[in-house]
Amino acid sequence: MTKEGWHAMNGKKILWLSTGGTIASAPGPDGMVPQNSGAELQKMLPGLGGDYSVECRELFSLDSSNVQPYHWSLLAEAIGAAYNDYDGFVVTHGTDTMAYTASALHWMLRGLGKPVVVTGSQLPLADPRTDGRANILNAFSVACSGRPGVFVVFGSRVMRGVSVRKADTKDFNAFCSVNESPAADISAAGILWKRPAAEQTGAFRVMPVFDEKVLLLKLIPGFSPALIDYAVGQKYRAIVIEGFGSGGVPTRENSLLPALERALKAGLIVVCASQCGSGGVKLDLYEVGLLASRLGALSSGLLTTEAVCTKLMWALGNAKTQAEAKELFLEDQHGVAS
Repeated sequence: MTKEGWHAMNGKKILWLSTGGTIASAPGPDGMVPQNSGAELQKMLPGLGGDYSVECRELFSLDSSNVQPYHWSLLAEAIGAAYNDYDGFVVTHGTDTMAYTASALHWMLRGLGKPVVVTGSQLPLADPRTDGRANILNAFSVACSGRPGVFVVFGSRVMRGVSVRKADTKDFNAFCSVNESPAADISAAGILWKRPAAEQTGAFRVMPVFDEKVLLLKLIPGFSPALIDYAVGQKYRAIVIEGFGSGGVPTRENSLLPALERALKAGLIVVCASQCGSGGVKLDLYEVGLLASRLGALSSGLLTTEAVCTKLMWALGNAKTQAEAKELFLEDQHGVAS
């Protein structure tokens, strides 16, 4: 474990990309809605940039429930266009789909050699009780650290963007790191890194294309296999099935196996995930997983559902064929930065 203090900030140039979210919100006629621009947020933080320079650009201003895959592409393209001019990047974002955006950035930014830090807050920055001020200051300290990778900074934790999930709607430590420890903790003493820095592999490049024809199905007892046939008929290219336990699906009454076989023969990519918060998927453990695997269903392994869905969209968008998309999905299956 290594500890870094605030001295690493000196002289760094950081680009702040503002996208809305709770941190930029204020009461509106129909509830909270983003209203403060990135420039207005920066004015609320008079001490920001004392040891480093900050440029703020507003890409869009949305509640993150309204963020679409093309917004992920806009973010990656903005980072790519400014990559050589800045030492790090901070993205302020709504919390509700932050895990999707962070994992999407992980897949898009190949050969990343600089920090890209996503943060937000549970209370607006204008609220006197806000957690936003501390989150932004911590995010900038990580952006100045030089540690390459996509990270989510929230509360006192630094987590890899490909491994996070929102776990609480109110708590200031709203995000957890799934199937791996947080990358670092932050305290008054500095950043205590718990994981080794990722090695940059290859030249930096942006692969920002997504295909949205990915369907997530969460199983419940009594789930109808006809929904899988519906997905085939609607020309979906991939299905993620959030199964039970370590990835099991019904194999007797209401068996999904015939419908899965039809989907796989039609060329769809089928991935078995888990409804459990952690532990990952192991399809060869029980019959209810192994029979699906024998048909050709893939395992999500240790990836979160958010990471699986964004990776499938990304793989389908950047591959020429369905077979190439499957190969691209299977690469880097544990989310190791490449």
